[in-house]
Amino acid sequence: MTEQTTESSGGPNRLSVMSVGVGAVALIAGLAGAGLLETGTTLGIQGGILLLVASLGLAAVAIGGHPFGPAVEGPLDLSARLGLGVLGGVLAGLFHGVLTEVSGSIGLTLMLGVGVDVDLSAGQYLMRALYGSVWGIAFGILYPVVPGEGFAGKGAIFSLVPSLYTLLVVYPVFLGLGLLGVRQGLLTFPLVLVGNALAGLVAARVISWGGETDLAPVSDPLVT
Repeated sequence: MTEQTTESSGGPNRLSVMSVGVGAVALIAGLAGAGLLETGTTLGIQGGILLLVASLGLAAVAIGGHPFGPAVEGPLDLSARLGLGVLGGVLAGLFHGVLTEVSGSIGLTLMLGVGVDVDLSAGQYLMRALYGSVWGIAFGILYPVVPGEGFAGKGAIFSLVPSLYTLLVVYPVFLGLGLLGVRQGLLTFPLVLVGNALAGLVAARVISWGGETDLAPVSDPLVT
């Protein structure tokens, strides 16, 4: 009875500590996003928007009252999903870059008449990794509630979010390429969807891995 009482009384304290930790991360992400917006550059504005979106998601988790942590969520708890989301997002961003270059080298983009940049620099790979990490954080937060069967279904469904952001915001607003990027070619729309869906599978597989094996790098909770 004593052991159960101690565990029960410690539960709210652990939840409070985790909420404060998540709230602190949300604040840092929000400040970083605001700082990037202040730069006024295209890349800064895009990165700032993504960080602010991630900040809002983390803030909602911190103050929403929904219980989280390994005791209620199992090994794939919020802290594990955040770490795995960053890792999966970085890998997905790099994978998307390689996929883009391969599409160009085999002549796929030329055949489809899509004028995307297929010769990426090291800096462009870095930006893809950074953007991927922010999308990965959002994916990690939402992973349990994203619809879809298994990690493949969840990855494909969530990939629609960055795809729509690219097609409806980045291309027409920041790059002046028209709605859905039509000025790059009429088949830009399906190419973006397929590329992001494949990248989404990479991120989803990394996140799901954390709940399947003790060998996952952040399978243990970050806050206990």
